[in-house]
Amino acid sequence: MISVIIPLRDEKADAASRFADVARDPDAEILVADGGNEPATLEAFRKIGARILTGEGTRGARLAQAAGRARGDVLLFLHSDSRLPPGALEAVRKAAARGASAGAFSLAYEGADARLRWIAAGANLRSRLFGLPFGDQGLFVDRELYASVGGFRDLPICDDLDLVRRVSRVTRIRILPERTVTSPRRYRERGPLRQVLRSWLVQIGWFAGVSPERLERWYNPS
Repeated sequence: MISVIIPLRDEKADAASRFADVARDPDAEILVADGGNEPATLEAFRKIGARILTGEGTRGARLAQAAGRARGDVLLFLHSDSRLPPGALEAVRKAAARGASAGAFSLAYEGADARLRWIAAGANLRSRLFGLPFGDQGLFVDRELYASVGGFRDLPICDDLDLVRRVSRVTRIRILPERTVTSPRRYRERGPLRQVLRSWLVQIGWFAGVSPERLERWYNPS
């Protein structure tokens, strides 16, 4: 069984339609780690069979809570503005059967122009060379491995990077060729170059030991 865990905040009701294929899989479940959404959005997820877990605190804390309530043998964490590729769950099961205890999909952006295709190519190169996929790529982890490395931590930012680094110390993270399709809205709102540079700054700061609270201010300046 695969548990698909979605951190959800400030999303519209149509976000639920991205997970309709998952909802039809009899050996899968959807858990929504709600961080404050309109009732209509939560109702749309309930209609496709998702379990809504309303929590407080950071995204990392809410994901940890949802993972603790999951029933699956494999936990698949995916951002709410991403869509899994067709046949995604079967691809995860095949990867697990071949010995992969952790992995992620490749990345693409919805309606991508040349700049966004280059950004996605960079993310895919980073994932393959350094084993650092992020939550918009659909990170999947065997539940026993997830528990052994301590799971998600209570972090305001870089919660996925933090988990991936600990997982990668234990096993190789398999990057599958199938691609998640992610909304480019943040790049369009902030500008592609500015957003890329901001993301790089935060990642460099993380590896340099800058506090998560300061990194959050860098990424989302008031």
